[in-house]
Amino acid sequence: MNSTTLDLQTAESVDASWRGHTGRTDILVGLSAYHVWLALGWHDIRQRYRRSVLGPFWFTLTTLIMVGVLGFLYSELLQQDISDYLPYLGVGLVVWQFISTAANEGCMTMISAASTIKQIRMPLSTHVCRMVWRNFIILLHSLPVVVLLMLAFGHSLTAKMLLLVPGLFLLLLNAVWAGIVFGILCARFRDVAPIIGNIFQVGFFLTPVMWRASDLKERAWIADFNPFNHLIDIVRSPILGSELSISSWGWSIGMLVCGFLLAQYLMIRFRERVAYWV
Repeated sequence: MNSTTLDLQTAESVDASWRGHTGRTDILVGLSAYHVWLALGWHDIRQRYRRSVLGPFWFTLTTLIMVGVLGFLYSELLQQDISDYLPYLGVGLVVWQFISTAANEGCMTMISAASTIKQIRMPLSTHVCRMVWRNFIILLHSLPVVVLLMLAFGHSLTAKMLLLVPGLFLLLLNAVWAGIVFGILCARFRDVAPIIGNIFQVGFFLTPVMWRASDLKERAWIADFNPFNHLIDIVRSPILGSELSISSWGWSIGMLVCGFLLAQYLMIRFRERVAYWV
């Protein structure tokens, strides 16, 4: 069964009010239809690793190898204590992979779902939620590797770990509005996708993933004004038991509010045109 067929069958279970949504209600209706995008996102993962022995646990193995190799290499290059640096690098790489993948796939979300958009009046935000959920499953297969590495190097989990739940929630919601904005813009202007891809390639080196903001000393403002840094920090700090950064939470909440306002504006203005653009 291909993805389009599954979309059509899933849509049959949706009532008339769901089909009669407008651009003004698209985001709310799409988020509320969690039974649709949860099923579709999980279907994507199953299809990707169909007939695979390890299945989605390939994500876990890949993360373990990547963090291990880069951790030992860069701990020597940067003169860092491996027991502290490896968990720091691990969380940074896992969260960055989620952010960059969600952004790049978000650019193609509407285009990839073109056949479904033209056949079914499904909320456009449902396609974005499907993409975000799919990548969140990958994230959940990778984060435990970092926790195991922490325990292996003698670190212990603290009560601050509870802040991981709201941190991941903020990360997911920020990925949703970004996917909506990028998806609509890239449906209209196809050159936006490679531009965003290049921005994230450069952004990786400007974001404290493999290095620490404190290493920049007087140039630490580069990290302070980097939105990616704050999205990583609200996940990394609870896992590592670091001090709570009020600024990172403030930045993440601020981006969430401004981002959804922008996404809502684009939905109201252009929701009905997307089917003609893809």
